[in-house]
Amino acid sequence: MRQIKPACLDIKIGLHQRLAPSLVQDFYPDGMPEDWRANYLVLLTQAIWVREEDPDLAFVLEAIAAAPKPVRMVWAGDADSAVLHNWQRAHPESSVIIMPTDAPIWSPDCDVVGARVGLIPACAAPAELRAWLETFAAQAPNAPCALFIAGNTPSVATLNRSQTLLELLGW
Repeated sequence: MRQIKPACLDIKIGLHQRLAPSLVQDFYPDGMPEDWRANYLVLLTQAIWVREEDPDLAFVLEAIAAAPKPVRMVWAGDADSAVLHNWQRAHPESSVIIMPTDAPIWSPDCDVVGARVGLIPACAAPAELRAWLETFAAQAPNAPCALFIAGNTPSVATLNRSQTLLELLGW
């Protein structure tokens, strides 16, 4: 097997559509209040995709700030947002990737190079997931990055496999 030398070894994994109905139904425990979901999510993921127009924005920002472990935030939108600047001033130690709307996003079916953020589909094949992780890492800059499980039915199994593979790869 060809070994790919990664440029980026600082990759965090998350779920892209955290508010997708299928995820709300299958991921969060039955009866969990909506305002607790963000706290639950930061416990089980390493990265959170955030947009200023998200209906749960206040809960998510609060959960990231209070998380018992580092959670990387990907701010998808306006880099000049007052909400973002105020949050960063209050939490300068937090890892934030600011991703303008025109920023490149890597995926297994594109030839993007230099993207700090990527999207992968649900996948049950560890070999394919490993290949995607290695390819993403090889094209990424040597900077903090984030890879998200995409789709309207985000796969928690793919999230868990990806996190395990990153650990096994020593990243």
